[in-house]
Amino acid sequence: MPDRLKVAVIGASGIGQHHARWHHLSGSQVVAFVGTSEESCAETRSQLQAYFGFDGRAYTDVAQMLATEQPDVVDVSSPFYVHREHAIMALESGCHVVCEKPLCWDVGRDLDDILADGQAVVHAAKQAGRSLVMSAQYPAGISVYRDFYTRVRGTWDAIDSLEMEMEVKGRGGPKAREDIWIDVASHPLSLVLGFLPGGEIDWATASCAIGERENRASFEVVTPGGRCDVQFVLRDIDEGVPVRRFGVNGFLVNWEGFADDEGIYRARLVHGDEAVICRDFMHILIDEFGKHVRGEGGRVVVSGADALVNLQYQIALLKQADWSV
Repeated sequence: MPDRLKVAVIGASGIGQHHARWHHLSGSQVVAFVGTSEESCAETRSQLQAYFGFDGRAYTDVAQMLATEQPDVVDVSSPFYVHREHAIMALESGCHVVCEKPLCWDVGRDLDDILADGQAVVHAAKQAGRSLVMSAQYPAGISVYRDFYTRVRGTWDAIDSLEMEMEVKGRGGPKAREDIWIDVASHPLSLVLGFLPGGEIDWATASCAIGERENRASFEVVTPGGRCDVQFVLRDIDEGVPVRRFGVNGFLVNWEGFADDEGIYRARLVHGDEAVICRDFMHILIDEFGKHVRGEGGRVVVSGADALVNLQYQIALLKQADWSV
């Protein structure tokens, strides 16, 4: 594997443009991106050139890009209803894959079929002998959070509660009900899997409510050390700065993003009067994945197996949701 990975991004006009820059900042060469039309590609190319000096090629056909560029890593940041198609195409072409969350989703398909799509992606990665990471990035910051917790409280305790409050304000206009769940639920579920590895949801304790602009879920996770109460709320807002708050055992931190003096996006975790600054969680996830692919000991923050469990939980909670709120 070369020291500098060749990366291609499918869908680089939205969140994918930020992924592209994280790959660049992590030492990879972004050689190409795929857009939907010549017009959109021209606009995206200009954005990427201004953002980090992109000098690669633009395509409107994924298969052509894969055959021509032969990238080491493909970042699938296309709409979630084509995640299965694009991820499997990349994996079968011998590429490692970063897949935007959720792993798969198509509102026109039955929930069980959506889960089967996710299983197909994970199977394709296994068959190809390639690594797959889902970009639900919050677990990438768990070690930073744990050090912060220990600094303030003095010791790391057994986890008996986990909370997350997450607000979104999308560029595409307001989201409602299931659209909020599809877009955001992967994040708190990724923290469940990250903080409580090996735990399992006690489905007798689970509840989920899908409201017009707010979703809520609660359940207990059974771990080797006992039980953990999980509560999270997801909210779509029209105005103001979205809240991103999470933590365990009542030690809640507000996540704040900001650009440093060099224009690099970073994260600030705030608890009361205390704060810690670190790399953006997505930057950590992509950097670790690059090290992993190069054989430098990096970790796969949200593996294909974890992404599939995440999708299973997301679907199972939605199946039993109360839609009357």
